[in-house]
Amino acid sequence: MTIDAHLHIWRATSTYPNRSATHVSPYSDVPLELLREYMDEYGIVGAVLVQPLFPGSDNSYVADCAMREPKNFAAVCVVDPRLPDAAQKLRYWVEERGCKGIRLRPRLAGEQSAFGDPCTFPLWERAVVSNAVVSVLANPEHLPILDTLADRFPEATIVVDHYAHPDVSAGVDATEFQNLLALARFPNVYVKATGYYYFSREKYPWQDCWQYARAVYEAFGARRMLWGSDFPHILLAAGYRRNLLLQERYFTYMTGAEREQMMHHNAARLYFGKSAQGSC
Repeated sequence: MTIDAHLHIWRATSTYPNRSATHVSPYSDVPLELLREYMDEYGIVGAVLVQPLFPGSDNSYVADCAMREPKNFAAVCVVDPRLPDAAQKLRYWVEERGCKGIRLRPRLAGEQSAFGDPCTFPLWERAVVSNAVVSVLANPEHLPILDTLADRFPEATIVVDHYAHPDVSAGVDATEFQNLLALARFPNVYVKATGYYYFSREKYPWQDCWQYARAVYEAFGARRMLWGSDFPHILLAAGYRRNLLLQERYFTYMTGAEREQMMHHNAARLYFGKSAQGSC
């Protein structure tokens, strides 16, 4: 069984007007119904709906979709960490709207200056109290700050998106990538095995990324890695099926049980809870 731990859906229609949009809205919808077609075709039993960029902090669509079918979908919301009431907003999206995580995005210019700022500590504290998984969309230069945050909030569950976008021209021994591997000493830090086409300099199967995946496996182990498709962006980059097959090409050193951990069990534990693991 497979849970897709990282993907996006959205509506560009009047149903969800996204009045808080901070990015240009797309011309077309990527609705839950389209995602379902791919999930059904490839046997994906659960999905983590990560709030996309353009709606800003209006998490209504992903939250509504997940609340309707909590056994199959979990939502990760966005809250602007610069706002003085950010912690209260996270409490609303988690406790009233059912979101299972929050995504911080220091990779975005608007949020970079707030990453690690003491004024955001109440937001981290709320994430811990609410048991909300903290996903981090980061670049390598943000990893030292993330290290200090993981140390300050040891009870926070942190997931690093897309390997933190390593510079594959520098090699796995580069300080920037070693900073990612150093986070393995924190037992609650995970890495998403996703987004190769964002940092690879090659075409599919992005072979220059294989050594990075192996290094993360050796540092974190399969129990702290999560697979995600990055739907719908993967459709243009390689296709959903080829991305699934990639796991068999990249992770030949994993046992079958380890691959199941990365492809299913870890996401089931973090986003759906133990009782949902058998249901997904």
